[in-house]
Amino acid sequence: MTDADTESFGRSAPASLSLPFSFAFPGIWWLLAAGLVLRLGLAFMPGFGVDIGAFHAWSLRLADISAWNFYEPGYFADYAPGYLYVLWFIGELNQVFHFGADTYPYVLKITPIVADVGSAYLLYRFLSGQRESIRLGAAAIYLFFPAALLIGAVWGQVDSLSALFLLLSIYLISRNRPLEGSLAFVAGFVIKPQLIAALPFLAFWIIRDYPPAWLKPGASLNLRTLVPPLWLKITAAGFGLMLLLILPFFPDNPLNFIDHLQDSANFYEYNSLNAYNFWSIDGFFRPDTVDWGSTGLSQYTWGVILFALATVSVLVVMRNRREDWALALGSALCLLAFYLFLTRMHERYLFPFFLPFLAACVLAQSRALWAVFVLLGVIHFLDLYFAYSYYPFVLPPQGTAPDEPFFRPMWDLITDLDILGSGLEGYLVLSVAATLCFPLLLAITHRLPRRPKGSAAA
Repeated sequence: MTDADTESFGRSAPASLSLPFSFAFPGIWWLLAAGLVLRLGLAFMPGFGVDIGAFHAWSLRLADISAWNFYEPGYFADYAPGYLYVLWFIGELNQVFHFGADTYPYVLKITPIVADVGSAYLLYRFLSGQRESIRLGAAAIYLFFPAALLIGAVWGQVDSLSALFLLLSIYLISRNRPLEGSLAFVAGFVIKPQLIAALPFLAFWIIRDYPPAWLKPGASLNLRTLVPPLWLKITAAGFGLMLLLILPFFPDNPLNFIDHLQDSANFYEYNSLNAYNFWSIDGFFRPDTVDWGSTGLSQYTWGVILFALATVSVLVVMRNRREDWALALGSALCLLAFYLFLTRMHERYLFPFFLPFLAACVLAQSRALWAVFVLLGVIHFLDLYFAYSYYPFVLPPQGTAPDEPFFRPMWDLITDLDILGSGLEGYLVLSVAATLCFPLLLAITHRLPRRPKGSAAA
């Protein structure tokens, strides 16, 4: 039958067969898949026994007695409620699937693995104004960043989850959505309270971009102009979300959450817990309650003073910057100051710094920033490697043989290297180098040229 014959029957000729979809995936999806597969493979490596054991026990306890009975006097649990919701869910899954002794640690590592992949994609979105090759390159750097691979997929820690929420907060604020950005920050804070280091800078950014109406010429002074409605919304929504998240764990008195945070911090009254920072120059695990330098003030107090001064210096340097790179870099610098100058720091607390700092390096297009990124990335990886290897090798569980550190030359570099016969061990040099990075970054930031906002809305 010809086309004409078809038309004569009141029907048009059939169109050629075509499929409404394509197998051509954007490059970001292939990249994310590669990062995911790599992590799923690395997750078979042994995790950090103390942390994995605690997460395992807490998840079983939550599934057994629920959140409102979890924190009890005498029971050790130094984590805030945010990540405990994840452990609660895993514990409930275990009651259905009955994970084996080898499977449970693997399941616990799924959360940081997913957070890493999500962070890489969010970074890709944050850089939407850049060339595609640059966006993919930045996502690849984070996906294959050695510290990210070690701390999540291998170690089993969840600092990558708080890093994800921090970048989400920065992303939303940069897109003129400060309310949603503030809620993302609160969620990250309830997971890892160490994110509070970025609060002064993020609050400064929002207050500066949404000032009170009375600052405008000719405006009258009244309650509405004195306190902008947006400030009230952010405050109310932030405290509301925090209350919603902590109330199941502190049903009798939500203010006990503050006491819990203080008790958790007081459990580690040391200058540095394997963190390569200002205080570790004097060694690790020294009491931070003792007088420092015959000043009459403890190391803990001096740490608070130094952090406050460092934060003020960031605000001063960034006071007139409005570019996206400045928002990311200022937040990262506050996290770096928190890690370097406060006492009671664990080696992992530097990790959330790298995600916004990577975004700033891309947007600011500064070789100097990239150089510091590489330097701090190497220092942080060596620090994580040392802590991950130390306890199984030097302090193995009673009745078990020590586990030899993987790639022993790296261990020897950190612990036994004598720098030019000076008696300075590797960790000391790394601590000094990390500390000097903060004033160096302030100087670099001050000299960075002004550029238009680095990324368009996505």
